[in-house]
Amino acid sequence: MDDLAKRIRATIESPESDPWFPELTPYLTATAWERLSRDIGLLPECYGTARLLSRAASGPLDIVASLETCRPNWSKPQTISIEALPLEVALRYHKDGVTFHSSEDILNTSVLTCVRDALSIISRIPSLLRTVTALVRSLHIIKPEEADRDVSFSEPQIPFSIFVSVPEDRTTNDALRVAEAIVHEAMHLQLTLIQHTVPLIISKSKKYYSPWREEFRDAEGMLQALYVFSVINNFLQVLISDANHIIDKKTVCKRQTTVTNQIESIRAFQESGELTSRGEKFVRCLMQANERQLNDKTLATCRPSSFR
Repeated sequence: MDDLAKRIRATIESPESDPWFPELTPYLTATAWERLSRDIGLLPECYGTARLLSRAASGPLDIVASLETCRPNWSKPQTISIEALPLEVALRYHKDGVTFHSSEDILNTSVLTCVRDALSIISRIPSLLRTVTALVRSLHIIKPEEADRDVSFSEPQIPFSIFVSVPEDRTTNDALRVAEAIVHEAMHLQLTLIQHTVPLIISKSKKYYSPWREEFRDAEGMLQALYVFSVINNFLQVLISDANHIIDKKTVCKRQTTVTNQIESIRAFQESGELTSRGEKFVRCLMQANERQLNDKTLATCRPSSFR
């Protein structure tokens, strides 16, 4: 554990690290799997959200599809399973307004194709794809109330599972939106694993305005949002700079501008006083990276002059 803490501290405080921390993820996930194996007997090859929630390693598991994310130079195939939840579990989420696509919807509409296209977009950054695949074992597909309304979430007590909305019919830039949501939720899982070993927050008594939710959140919520959107910011920047990738770069530029501006608007958070010393260094690294993006000449055409 001490070795992992040292790795985490060195990585999150290094300005040279990719923000999705590909060199750190294998150690974080290995530690999480050790806990699951010890507590439940749950191993990577038999993981499922339903099994984790029921604490039954050999319980029922309904895999709708397995999406291979292997690239040619990877040593072995990697997969993300699309898992359908048992009715009693799905109903718990339904009470909170979350409805899932049925297995038939997923297999007989364009939902599966959209998810595959989203993973293809993420694969433009191989190290990010490896990180996402290591963190996400089960993907649950939410049925959005409206095609242009994105919903996604993950839960700290459910490692290796994310919940992402996918429209039933293809829409403009749907795969890009789903790709962002997958990365977004995977990074929430990553930061949760980091904080199991290296605490970054010492208090959650104050509230801070979040430009993403347009409401006040505690220090934990702010740190999670800052980290996740720092990764999204970098992800979008790579897509903009990738001349070989055919995407709607105008849309990506607009989104990247919004995210960069939102991060800049919470600069005062690094002075909150509710962060540990490691948390302060981590937040400063994220803010400095955002400042470098603001000054990146390759992105100048994405932003109005008043923004820069």
